[in-house]
Amino acid sequence: MRWLVFFIFLFISTSSFGGYEVDKDWKIYQKGLRQYRIGSYSTALNYFLELLKPDSKYYKDALLMLSKTYYAIGKKTGLKKYLWQALNYLQLYFIEVGEGELPWDYYYTKARIYEALSFYEQALAVYRVAFLKAKSKEEKVKTTVGIIRTAVWVRRPDIVEEYFILISTERNLTKEEEKEITFIKGLALFSQGKYQEAFPYFFKLYKEYEDYLIDNPSYYLLVAENIYRLGKYTVAEHLFRRIISFTKDKEVIRRAILRLGDIEVKRGNDKLAFVYYYSVIRDYPDSLEAVVARLKIIPMMEKPEIKYRALLTKDKAFKDPIKYIATVLVNFRTTYAGIYALADLGYLVFKLDSPEMPFKRLTWEVSLIFPEEVKYEQREFIRYLWEPYLLKLPSDRGCSLYRSNPRFFQELFGRKVLLKFASDLKHCNMRRLRIELLSFILRKWKDDDSKVMMARALFETRDFSEALKVLETVKDKNRCDYLILKSELGIFLSLDLKSFNKLITKCKKDSLEIPSIAIYYLSEIGKIELAFKEFVSYKKALVNEYEKELVVKAALNKLVEKSILEDKYRVAYEVSKALYERGYRNCLIGSYLLISAVRLGKLSEAKKVYTTIDGCIDSMASLSKTVYQDTLLEEELKDGALSSTEAN
Repeated sequence: MRWLVFFIFLFISTSSFGGYEVDKDWKIYQKGLRQYRIGSYSTALNYFLELLKPDSKYYKDALLMLSKTYYAIGKKTGLKKYLWQALNYLQLYFIEVGEGELPWDYYYTKARIYEALSFYEQALAVYRVAFLKAKSKEEKVKTTVGIIRTAVWVRRPDIVEEYFILISTERNLTKEEEKEITFIKGLALFSQGKYQEAFPYFFKLYKEYEDYLIDNPSYYLLVAENIYRLGKYTVAEHLFRRIISFTKDKEVIRRAILRLGDIEVKRGNDKLAFVYYYSVIRDYPDSLEAVVARLKIIPMMEKPEIKYRALLTKDKAFKDPIKYIATVLVNFRTTYAGIYALADLGYLVFKLDSPEMPFKRLTWEVSLIFPEEVKYEQREFIRYLWEPYLLKLPSDRGCSLYRSNPRFFQELFGRKVLLKFASDLKHCNMRRLRIELLSFILRKWKDDDSKVMMARALFETRDFSEALKVLETVKDKNRCDYLILKSELGIFLSLDLKSFNKLITKCKKDSLEIPSIAIYYLSEIGKIELAFKEFVSYKKALVNEYEKELVVKAALNKLVEKSILEDKYRVAYEVSKALYERGYRNCLIGSYLLISAVRLGKLSEAKKVYTTIDGCIDSMASLSKTVYQDTLLEEELKDGALSSTEAN
């Protein structure tokens, strides 16, 4: 009996001790969860690390929570080492689960870690798996938000639209869900460049949920950036300062300081801008942002006070800027800093009017850039440095630079610069590139100015039918440039005279097109003397542009043809002689001059002209030579008859 009592007592004691062990681990786990939920991540780590015993009932759960805790620390501080640690613990969790079914939380956590590491494609794929694993409404909402967010990063508007519908109708959202959804609504608009529409969502986050932004510094930076892009620099400055004061992500802080410098540049306060830029160099000398700060300061050194301050720092970049820019281009070409180095290189090449070799190096560097990878702030910097010089660049250099990477310039620069390139391409006779550029301008701006320019370019390439199609899409059909081009097209497409009549009454003759059109149409309806009067008024300019401008050539040819047909040989002679003396000694002009000179009895002059077209075999040349030879024969017969009469 004693033995029985002893064994019962021993069993109860053992069971109680085992229960105590379980309760102890459970308490540790619960304490860790509490610390995690209130954001005390370091303390939470200590609790979860205590449970890293393979024989612990909470070993597997502790691995998952360690992954989530390290992720939270990495997200808040911006330190990638914590994110990699999070991924390592998640992998251990995966191994521990073995052949068991992985829960939603595993996939969701893995996707968030990938997203924080900027592996957006992988994150999106894992989020979509997590969506299939989600069971509760909360899990579905969180996963949908993650899918939309990463779809924005990878520029998949189709996925954004597909999943946005799922959360747009959600009701009774938790406070946490409302924060997330408010952010992605702003983010979706921000990614489309709709900064004004994104503003209410982002500003609501700042006013009501700033704690959410502080826990997600990269989101806070994006909110401030949106306000900056709206030109609200005072508000943006306030937010960038708060980012510097309240967040712990050093990279985000450095970028916020750079933006404070950019704001001062826009305000014209270069001295304060220098202070901000240099503070990044001083406090974070080996960071990528410090490289960018140096590259932002270098162009400012053209101002003596900035150059003096920069040289006082004894930074090598400011002692030999050209060497530093070249080094960055070689070492950082494919990184964030590389574009800033390219911007500085272009600035120096343009400013110093460099010889051919440095300019060729610039065009080569530009040819390597994928414009879709150039970020907003980089585009802003390049435009700021290059635009004044691109507008003054000689046409041959403009053509070479644009041809090296057309999409780069189309994506980065505005209408003013693109029109300058279009003018350069016309000068260089690069018709295909010019048409493609004007097509881009038309697609982007879709205004009447772009339509008329596109139609004009097509007209100049003799694609008259296509030019007319584009021209007819112009809304304001009373514009003079529309009426001029419509009348010019009428010459080559045999259209009616309505546009010409309106053109004459409405538009000033401040270009050669209008007198040319007038000459053509007056000749066409038989008013030769009036047409000739127009010619005399603009004679020098018309003769000079005869070969260059289609409408001038057509008008003068029509005037001469009609003059000959209506026996107005004096007019034909004056026009063709002016062209002939200017150097246009082709078969057609020579034929016109030969016929009119013969008909006016100027045979000695006709004889000289005849020798220049003797080898021509076209119908007009054959006709003119026949007229000349017949006239000579008549003269010989007359002379023969006269001699016979005198002999008798």
